[in-house]
Amino acid sequence: MNGNGEALRRPSIQEHRRRVGLRDRIAHFTWANFTCTQSTGAIVVLLSMTPHQFHGLQTAGVVVFIIKLVIFLIFCSMMLTRFVLHPHMFKRSFTNPPELFFFGSFWVSIATTIICMERFGVPHTGSWLVVVIRVLFWIYAAVTLIYATVTWVVAAAQAPINPLQINPAIFLMIFNTMLTGTAAASIVQSQPPVQQLPIIVAGIAYQGLGWIVSMMLLPWLIGSFLSNGLGSPDQRPGLFLPVGSSGYTIVSLIGCARYVPRGYGFFARVPGAADILQAAAVWVGIFLWLFTFWLFAIALVANLPVMIPNRHLRSRMAFSLSWWGIIFPNVGFTIATIMIGEELQSNAIQWVATIMTILLFAAWLMDLVLHIKALVTGQIMWPGKDEDVLKTS
Repeated sequence: MNGNGEALRRPSIQEHRRRVGLRDRIAHFTWANFTCTQSTGAIVVLLSMTPHQFHGLQTAGVVVFIIKLVIFLIFCSMMLTRFVLHPHMFKRSFTNPPELFFFGSFWVSIATTIICMERFGVPHTGSWLVVVIRVLFWIYAAVTLIYATVTWVVAAAQAPINPLQINPAIFLMIFNTMLTGTAAASIVQSQPPVQQLPIIVAGIAYQGLGWIVSMMLLPWLIGSFLSNGLGSPDQRPGLFLPVGSSGYTIVSLIGCARYVPRGYGFFARVPGAADILQAAAVWVGIFLWLFTFWLFAIALVANLPVMIPNRHLRSRMAFSLSWWGIIFPNVGFTIATIMIGEELQSNAIQWVATIMTILLFAAWLMDLVLHIKALVTGQIMWPGKDEDVLKTS
């Protein structure tokens, strides 16, 4: 009897899988997939900046950058296909949490592309690319500021959020704007002096906006953390996201201060301002570093118990797109560590940053493999398993 029952149940599962075809699965391809491209772009930047370079590392960075661009174009095509085949999903993707939070990952992916163009393109091309990057920077700054203003109003009007049940992905709604500061710190060195000062001013201002809003969100996240517990194991890697707020702020402050246009504009009128600004940036960065480490340590301790397999060597947590939260914010933390080590001329700090880079690259490879596996096996991009699930009150 039991054997017959199992035989009857088995076809029903197979039938269900056949009924969920490609058209149905594309309906569940959410903005959260762009956490892959934002993290891959961040890894490319990290490879270009890691202190202990070796022959072929820059080439590896170029290869990963090309992979990132290919994945980004594929994901954009899939999102477009989703909206063409399922038009009602367009509005839902911008009004239904948590998917609406992840639209920020699309913009962060573009920011990392601009930074990668600077790191790998400018040294091998003419001045035309410098101009292109500058134009893209200002377009990005304008668009993300508009987005960061409108999206909060839309979220409040269409999908009110209980602050004590907040999702860490909400930080992505401001990270896209904050990355304007990081992009400014990355591109300013190749720009002419007449352009450097406006880019630095914009970068610091945008970074200030991003960091302040992140600090406003952090008490709610900690309150949710204390009220509701650590959350499901599959989603806990998202707890790393707040690490990026201070990590990338350190990068922006030190990076912009390094390339202030001495002898031009404000810095010509106040000759000592450049040295003061550079010293202040380093020490503010040190001031923020331990706080960043504390946020990292909390997320790590929260995840360690479920990262370790059980006594049967089975994983305690299934892959979800929140796993990409391990990469992007911690890249900011690692680059901040690199910059502080460079400013203090500390070989010990540089080696710590190199070890962090190796660990993050290994984690990126793991996430990439698991992401592909999850797409193939239906762990994600499947009815009821993604960020587009409608929330009921």
